[in-house]
Amino acid sequence: MVNVILVDFRGFDTFGEITVFGIAALVVHALLRRSRMAPEQIMPGPPMKLPVPADLAQIMFPLTLTVSIFLFLRGHNAPGGGFIAGLVLAVPLLIQYVIQGSASVESRFGFDYIRCIGLGLLIALLSGAGSLLFGVPFLTSGHLDLQLPLIGEVPLASAIGFDTGVYLVVFGGVMLILSMMGTVKPSRSRNARNGEIDIHRRSARTGEMH
Repeated sequence: MVNVILVDFRGFDTFGEITVFGIAALVVHALLRRSRMAPEQIMPGPPMKLPVPADLAQIMFPLTLTVSIFLFLRGHNAPGGGFIAGLVLAVPLLIQYVIQGSASVESRFGFDYIRCIGLGLLIALLSGAGSLLFGVPFLTSGHLDLQLPLIGEVPLASAIGFDTGVYLVVFGGVMLILSMMGTVKPSRSRNARNGEIDIHRRSARTGEMH
């Protein structure tokens, strides 16, 4: 879908959607944070070395970041925008979560996904409220065509500020939900059942040997 529909004609709906999405991510975090494994539980002992996939994941991140920025900048009048750009940026990080584990990725990048969601909502709110200073309704967009030397005409829209907020909320929300769901420790009842199964198997093997 052309992003101009989401950030111009349906900007208020989009603001409500990213607010609900951010709240949903925070609810998932609140429900699962007590069930999240400690770093030593996620990868006990020496970490497994996967040099080739790890190197590919490192190469993918700058390339995917470039694609994400491209989709973000072209999205106002063409397919793209903050939603799809935020999802594209989450892909290489999720791959690194799978390959290297959450403790390694979070210690290296240091993203605070909760603050990312809050910052995105704040930017979207402020960019929408900026139109009130010019006496027009909330989230009204303005357009400007700049003539730059060597580059030529560059069309600009004030909705890029709102789309930046969408970009941050989508990226932070997706990463917060999936990072929490990927590091949930098994319940005690499940561990107990697994322990009973192991005991029964060992006793059966011991009986067969006798």
